[in-house]
Amino acid sequence: MDIWPLKYFLAVARAGNLTRAAESLYISQPALSMRLAELERELGHPLFVRGPRGMSLTERGALLMRRAEDLVDFAERIEEEVRADNDEGLSGTLAIGAGETVAFAPVADAIKSLCAENPKLRIDITSGNGEDIGARIQRGTLDLALFVGPGRYKGYDYISMPHAIPWGLMLKGDAPLASRRTIRPKDLDGIPLLMTRQMMVGEFLSGWLGRDCGTLNVACTYNLAYNAAVMVAAGFGAAVCIDGVIPAAYAEDIVFRPFAPAMTSDAYLAWRKDVPLSPAAAALVSRVRNNHGESR
Repeated sequence: MDIWPLKYFLAVARAGNLTRAAESLYISQPALSMRLAELERELGHPLFVRGPRGMSLTERGALLMRRAEDLVDFAERIEEEVRADNDEGLSGTLAIGAGETVAFAPVADAIKSLCAENPKLRIDITSGNGEDIGARIQRGTLDLALFVGPGRYKGYDYISMPHAIPWGLMLKGDAPLASRRTIRPKDLDGIPLLMTRQMMVGEFLSGWLGRDCGTLNVACTYNLAYNAAVMVAAGFGAAVCIDGVIPAAYAEDIVFRPFAPAMTSDAYLAWRKDVPLSPAAAALVSRVRNNHGESR
């Protein structure tokens, strides 16, 4: 599988310099320059702007870089899987996407035991929100994804994890609502809120509120909890989030208060229905299912 033209392109795009890129690829600078020129002729567009201080991407080059990273990663993983020697156990790279949640613990346990039995197997974990992880598993650059509900079942097989994850507010410790044991719908009125984009659509939060989310003062959206915690610690509002995501660095400054009545989400390990699992992914799914999960 000839993916070297894209590898050459990515090396130059990342280095911004032919000399450094050639050194990283262990080829000569003239040879690398020739390969880039061939790729540009094949695609019919210049990919770089050459200048005295280095090389920068053109608009078409930036587009190619976004696509090439996924293509190269996918092709390398295919080669690893096909060339793997079954007599030597599982090998290659198993790519898993996951939200920031304690529900990942059973998956981590299964990974630990699987890798102990298959020392040539490598694990690549990508953290992200459901939107990011879902897009990557659809593109084929992830084998498995750990989602926190609601939704995203369509088009997936999955294992339900043994967790019901509470939702609530991440608050600065000296905020008035921090003295409450629980947060009720009326408590959200008027205060600046940080919220994930997914929570602002659908009926999940609005069902708990008893009204449309548009009535809330959503001052900021976020996709991962760490930066939301930084904002809350700085005194900027309160973040709607799941339990267990407050970073250790802010544990003394921030508190979590669950919603009442309780609002929870399930968690599930998912994979695309229309794509056969790699041997490593199938082995991990089997181990998680046997230890913790319920298949759907």
